[in-house]
Amino acid sequence: MEKSKLFKQRLFRLHIAAGISFSIIMYLAIFFGVFAILLPYIKTWEKPSRYIEKVDITKIDYNPMINQVLEDPNFPKNNILVTLPGNMGDPALSISHRFTKAVAFNPKTQEKIANEDKTQSHLADFLNELHYGQPLKIIGRLIFGFVAVGTLSLIITGLILITIMKFKNKSKNQQAVFSKIHVKIFTWAFLPFLLITISGAVMNVGLISAGPMSQILTKGEAKAIDGVVGTVLFPQSKPIEKINEKAVMLPLNVLLTKAKEINPQLDLKQVQLINWNDKSARVEIIGYNPYKPFLNGGIFNKPTITLSAVTGDLIKNKKVMDNIWPVFVAEGLFFLHFLFGIDIVSRIIVALLMTLCAIAIGFGVMLWLEKKAKKYENKITFYHWVGKLSLASMIGVLPATAVLFLLQWSLPFNLEDRVLWQQGIFYNVWLFTLFWSFYRINSYQASKEFFFSAGVIFILSVFINTLNSNFTPFELIQQGMINIFNVNLCLFLFGVLLIYIGKKLPKERKEAKVFWPKNKKELK
Repeated sequence: MEKSKLFKQRLFRLHIAAGISFSIIMYLAIFFGVFAILLPYIKTWEKPSRYIEKVDITKIDYNPMINQVLEDPNFPKNNILVTLPGNMGDPALSISHRFTKAVAFNPKTQEKIANEDKTQSHLADFLNELHYGQPLKIIGRLIFGFVAVGTLSLIITGLILITIMKFKNKSKNQQAVFSKIHVKIFTWAFLPFLLITISGAVMNVGLISAGPMSQILTKGEAKAIDGVVGTVLFPQSKPIEKINEKAVMLPLNVLLTKAKEINPQLDLKQVQLINWNDKSARVEIIGYNPYKPFLNGGIFNKPTITLSAVTGDLIKNKKVMDNIWPVFVAEGLFFLHFLFGIDIVSRIIVALLMTLCAIAIGFGVMLWLEKKAKKYENKITFYHWVGKLSLASMIGVLPATAVLFLLQWSLPFNLEDRVLWQQGIFYNVWLFTLFWSFYRINSYQASKEFFFSAGVIFILSVFINTLNSNFTPFELIQQGMINIFNVNLCLFLFGVLLIYIGKKLPKERKEAKVFWPKNKKELK
């Protein structure tokens, strides 16, 4: 009995120590990860050039746009990639090559449109970079990666504790409430959280270490992982020799219609043009099979239909299962994190699950602080730097992120160093919330202010977007710009929710009065 009790105590202490050590960074990874889940839709929302009417991909005349690009003498003439409208939520048609910048078109008017670069618009990608620590370069990626590894120990110890210890939580004090929320959420949401954490750890720590490991395994011959497993995961097809006889190409929309007839399960995403305008020309139509998630549509396994661009005859029909098991393992691992190809409803469900996990982490930190505060019961309010840092990191990030969305449409798009201004203001607002957390002795009051201000700013960002984009919500729906409408709706509802939470939060802890320690003796 004594050994069992000692084991539980040590396991509990290990869980607490790991939780406090990793909680803030893991919370931030999840917080920005929720925005990363909705990245395709935010990418469309942030760019003025993407406010264009939705068009059926089988009713677009592609050939004039392709010919217009090929008129450029500097644009490569072979292996051209046409990204179809609707791929990753982008309503524009994009024609690109691995050695050149993409050229974007309005698929309805066939006119070239501005393709905003990273100096003009970088909101969605910046939120994604914050998700895995990219602003701090390799140091940030390693920190976030090792935190993901450390979080695995939290999940394992938490599951053991839930199994061997009976958390009744019948009392109604704050400590019991925090404990109940923390335990209940992770009891039901641990599996998706575990899978996403494992895949995140592999991608951050695994991919960073892949280069040095590849050099060791190949004795310096391969400097990257591609040199070791590239031939397995990315088998190279033999180049198609040109006949050097000009021929009339079938309309691309006709070839897309034929591809849908051959494999109606595929959602068509991209088309690679091989030997275009030559008699040997063919198109390799790349798609995603939504009926076989985890196995296709991402990086390693893409089902394709290859047709003759001259006659429309079927040359090859590569299905999802026409591959080897290492490809499926790699595809499944990346699918768990990037959610390739899944629809908006599925993404929102995953985003809500991850939001609950972030909330559970926040309540875990509050539980630890509440236990520490019990030492000061009926004397002074517990005052700890971890609480203030957690407050600024977990709740102060809300108004800072809201400012990012507000500035996206309030700053002029022709402003010099526009993205630098936007990101600089974001960091300064976030830093200000840390100062404000220490200035406001009452953390509950500071929390109320952060929630309320964030809610107001998120709602303002919707109105600024509507005003500057010149599209009303009704016009967005009418012209098929549902993704943009959905982002505005989510931002508005999120803002309302934050204002509601800000009003409902208590003004202070009920157990004690707010106290600022006058000297070190009182602080102890």
